[in-house]
Amino acid sequence: MKQNFLKNYMLQTAIIIVGAAILTLAALSFVTRYDNKYIAKAPLTQDQFVDIPGSGCYALADGWTLYPDALLSPPDLAAETESGYAVWAGEYPNLSPFHQDGNPYGTATWRLFLKGDGIVTLCLPELLCASRVYAGGEYLGGTGEVSPEGYVPLIRDSYYSFPLDGETELVIQTANYSHYYGGIWYVPVIGDADSVHHAAAARMLLYGGLCAAAVTLALFCMAYWRRRKSAADMVTFYFGMLSLSFALRIAYPFLRLLGLPSVRILYAIEDGAALAGICFTLRIIFLLVRSERFKYLQIGLQVISLTVCVMSVILPLFAFSLFPALVPLYGVFLSWYKIIVAGLLIGLTVYGCLMGIPHSGTILAAACANGICLFYGVFSIGKYEPLVGAYPEEYGAFCMVIAFAVLMVKRSHAMAAENTRLQYHLQEEVREKTQHLQELLMERGQLISELGHDMKSPLTSLSNMAQIIRLNDIMLDQDTRRRMLQIEEQCGILSERLKSIQEIAGRSSVSLQREDMLLNSFLNDFCRGSRPIIELNGATFTEDITPRPCHVTANREQLFRALENLLYNAADFTPTDGEITVSLRADEDFAYIVVSDTGCGISEEDLPYIFRRSFTTRSDRGGQGLGLAITRDIIMEHEGRIEVESEEGKGSTFTIVLPILQ
Repeated sequence: MKQNFLKNYMLQTAIIIVGAAILTLAALSFVTRYDNKYIAKAPLTQDQFVDIPGSGCYALADGWTLYPDALLSPPDLAAETESGYAVWAGEYPNLSPFHQDGNPYGTATWRLFLKGDGIVTLCLPELLCASRVYAGGEYLGGTGEVSPEGYVPLIRDSYYSFPLDGETELVIQTANYSHYYGGIWYVPVIGDADSVHHAAAARMLLYGGLCAAAVTLALFCMAYWRRRKSAADMVTFYFGMLSLSFALRIAYPFLRLLGLPSVRILYAIEDGAALAGICFTLRIIFLLVRSERFKYLQIGLQVISLTVCVMSVILPLFAFSLFPALVPLYGVFLSWYKIIVAGLLIGLTVYGCLMGIPHSGTILAAACANGICLFYGVFSIGKYEPLVGAYPEEYGAFCMVIAFAVLMVKRSHAMAAENTRLQYHLQEEVREKTQHLQELLMERGQLISELGHDMKSPLTSLSNMAQIIRLNDIMLDQDTRRRMLQIEEQCGILSERLKSIQEIAGRSSVSLQREDMLLNSFLNDFCRGSRPIIELNGATFTEDITPRPCHVTANREQLFRALENLLYNAADFTPTDGEITVSLRADEDFAYIVVSDTGCGISEEDLPYIFRRSFTTRSDRGGQGLGLAITRDIIMEHEGRIEVESEEGKGSTFTIVLPILQ
């Protein structure tokens, strides 16, 4: 069985790797074919002139002449005092091949002959790091200051418009003492103004979209992690940091637009953000794999990746100006470091797929795509440079961001599904426990009710026998007669308590079954049945039932019991010359049943406690304080409320508020 699972995982892993490789290579082939300056380059004539068509956008890749360590103006070049090197744009990243000590810094002049007619626009992308531009012998402008004595770097894309009147000489002076790239490393673009500016706008839109997507993901992850802030969810934190580092790295076209003079800082930020993204990616992969086999590999790679991140910031800022020979080695080191890390990422994700780690297939596909993009970016130097889009390494890094975004969505979906499952099972368990508890309560209530009924008969017999002995005066002395009277009183108290117990047991053993009823008819019937009992005690009984129909949802038996408790309480505390009134009124939403009396009332101190169980103001008459408590519970079960107003010596008014059935 285990071998079958392993075979399945191996097959899935192979399919993922092959599929990711095919899709990535197909995408790279597409952009290489349709978004490549080396394919969209202007044609070179036999006499080494670059022919510029009348419309469109073309790359100036071929036909350049390089004069290293010289700042030559058009008159200087016309005098033919210097000999140059025939090169193509992007052939040399800096001037180190022309210096015996490998120093990449210095000045240079680039020369190109153009042929065409009309007004053209020239785009010079990131001339590193200061420049002057001449066309047809006329000075067009520049960036920064190229003279070694007053060198001031300034990195930005620059645009120049000039006429082509047959044959035109283009001369560009460059100076670089700041960065490990220098001169015309990125291929210039020329064409009519609309085509050039449309290409630049499309490129800015693409980078803006990539940057905005990464920032959005970063903010979401940071907010999500900050809300939960658990060690078990550190993947979310590192994914947020990965997205943030990618956004910072991909924002360099917009930083260039600001024209900031701090060249070293800008490139240090760009390189540091790119390498920090690799560091966060490694951290996420290790958190997902969670294997003790890679404990020391994890520690070693974390130390190395952090060291490289720090180096990418410190070296451009401080070391390169002191040790220029390190510059060529640094560029090679970064390229191979990225390739090796890409291989490790692919290896770790392959292990995760073989071990059946959840969602590792998504990361494996992205790691393969990222690795292929890194390889392609290194080995396609001088063969591929995007005209509008991003570089392969940037596409690969964005693939990792998207893959982890998909991973977060999958994990969130899995957590939501698990929460739904647990909630469903919890509801089922609560339902079962509630049903079981109701059954226990019903059984207990029935047992108490039966026990109370069984005790009532002997208690009544005992009370009647004591009364017969006392009334017949069967050889009783005064002390025995007094004791017989006490027996009767205690039997009465016990009888009342049994009655209360039976009421409570009956309420807990029967679930509340409600029905739609007309409250007006119910109260008329209640008052008609209660009138003889109330008038027997001597009090005047009146009723005031509104003719407006009041439909409510209620249990007749329970509501009758609640009203009976209120009415009999009023009868107990109302003198023979008093009055008891039952009334009904209503508004749009509620019905109000009012039971009022002109009895002794309730003191202000006792008023807050009258609905508490076991609280009574007539303990001398055997009261147990259950009637009003039961009444309140019944009304609350009907989704209503009960209110009381009373003034000592002037009577009490109880108001039951029930929602009207709409």
